Amino acid sequence: MNFTGPVGDLVDLVQALSFCRDVPSVMAVVRLAARALSGADGVTFVLRDGDLCHYADEDAIGPLWKGRRFPLSTCISGWVMLNRQPAVIPDIYQDDRIPHDAYRPTFVKSLVMVPVRTDEPVAAIGAYWATVRMPKAEEVALLQAVAHSTAVALTNVQLYESLRAAVAESQARAEEAERANRAKSVFLAAISHDLRQPLQTMRLYHNMLSERAVNGRAAVATAAGGGGGSSATPANGLANALDRKLIGGMGEALSAGEELLRALLDVSVLDAGTVTANPQRFGLEATVAGLVSAIRGDAEKAGVEIRLRTAAKTGPQAALGEADTDPVLLKCILRNLLSNAIRYTGRGGRVLVSTRRRGRSMLVQVWDTGVGIAAAELDTVFEDFVQLSNPERDRTKGLGLGLGIVRRMARLLGTTVTVRSVPGRGSVFSVLVPCVPAAPAVGAPAAKDSLLAFPRDGQRPAQRESDPRTILAVEDDALQRMALGAIIESWGYRVITAAGSDDALAAMRDAVRLPGLVISDFRLPGPLNGVQLVARLGNEMRRHLPGIIVTGDTDTARIQEASATGCVLIHKPYLPEVLRAAIEEALRGVDPGGAQTGDGQAGALDA
Repeated sequence: MNFTGPVGDLVDLVQALSFCRDVPSVMAVVRLAARALSGADGVTFVLRDGDLCHYADEDAIGPLWKGRRFPLSTCISGWVMLNRQPAVIPDIYQDDRIPHDAYRPTFVKSLVMVPVRTDEPVAAIGAYWATVRMPKAEEVALLQAVAHSTAVALTNVQLYESLRAAVAESQARAEEAERANRAKSVFLAAISHDLRQPLQTMRLYHNMLSERAVNGRAAVATAAGGGGGSSATPANGLANALDRKLIGGMGEALSAGEELLRALLDVSVLDAGTVTANPQRFGLEATVAGLVSAIRGDAEKAGVEIRLRTAAKTGPQAALGEADTDPVLLKCILRNLLSNAIRYTGRGGRVLVSTRRRGRSMLVQVWDTGVGIAAAELDTVFEDFVQLSNPERDRTKGLGLGLGIVRRMARLLGTTVTVRSVPGRGSVFSVLVPCVPAAPAVGAPAAKDSLLAFPRDGQRPAQRESDPRTILAVEDDALQRMALGAIIESWGYRVITAAGSDDALAAMRDAVRLPGLVISDFRLPGPLNGVQLVARLGNEMRRHLPGIIVTGDTDTARIQEASATGCVLIHKPYLPEVLRAAIEEALRGVDPGGAQTGDGQAGALDA
């Protein structure tokens, strides 16, 4: 329906006001519409400013009071707002409410002033004529309709400004959170390297002290058995019971610190959003069986029996062929659940791991006969640092971060971990894993996780022989470099140490015998990182050179770069026996001349 006349003008006004987003826009629309509807010679828009009237805008045949402010008690617009009612004045010079001196310079002879918002006026609209006349009732009514529409528009402006302010505040908070996340990422990158370094150095020195204590104890036993002397303490002074107790306590403290650092880093990295799921297809039941086998030793030490029950081999409940999820994240989830079950199951208790089919998924469950969880506490066990049975914060009972990490990783996989429990009888944690039927073989050879052979030049034989018992150890931290060299030598190897890539290249140019293995930190002073250094040395030696990269770096791209070269990857802090096993494995297929005789299997080790 199309409206004409004053009604149509009012409809147009309302529509125009609906698009206004600030007070100046409202005033511009109103002053034009009010003058057109009233037929006045001038219109003014007055805003209340505390105890003042602010003549903010006008449209008239002559200048009025635009930009000026007057006390509420001295002008007609103030009277209208204070009394919350219109003023209709045929002759301004016959009305005591009008400040005559202020009007004499103007053309105004009569007027109508109406308040905007009658309950608590915030403004007023005035219409002026250059002749003495009685404004018509319909003119006053139209001005009041304009005022009512203006009140709605001003309310909308306030709401819009509040919304805009809220959005701006929300954006500012989001930007602040993003800056905090970036700062946290920088912080994580720093502590993952800098804080792990001293812990790793202490771990290496502690291992050497432990070995000396064991050797000293054996020396005392030998001396006592042979009757060669009466001294109870060998020359190294590390065989007495107090020293062994102190060394053991140091080892426990180091383990607690390493566990805390690892858990905090895991939580922080997951919260920072730098970890993403990488779904792959793999054998679920073989993976679960491997995890149970790996943790069986911990269960036996705790006096807990652990068993595995797999899904049916045939029939409708037969296991699906392969999991379709991220194997690394799933292993972390299950390893945490298994460790938690063993920790909270007393000696003589049992832990059962089962797999069973659920539609197109497999349900993996970890059952225990432990202390159980009260119904009111089932939701809180997944919160960080919550340990229901450890009020004394005994570190041997964990840190209370395991289930928090589990929940974060499950979210990344798009699944959930649920728990049912009966206090005093035990608990069961369940994970639903998406699976697919086993894919038929297509004859293509399986991908081989092997070392990438560096380029060889058969026309240029090596100038010097390689010695597989010589190891190049590259580490920029002086204390750790000294400890690393000392412990490798204690295992019967010859060691060449270097502080960076340039230092390592110079050492190789001067070495009488070339190394059979490189152990290097990932981050190094100089133009090359550890991965690039291994490749460069292998190229110069004209043969494959095994490499072990030790790193505290949690950056996904750098870890992938290290793994892609085929070098063995060990994360700091690591146990010395992990490094020793990696060295023996890397050199297993190397003949005395330094050539690789095996397939050079590579992988990643995490202590």
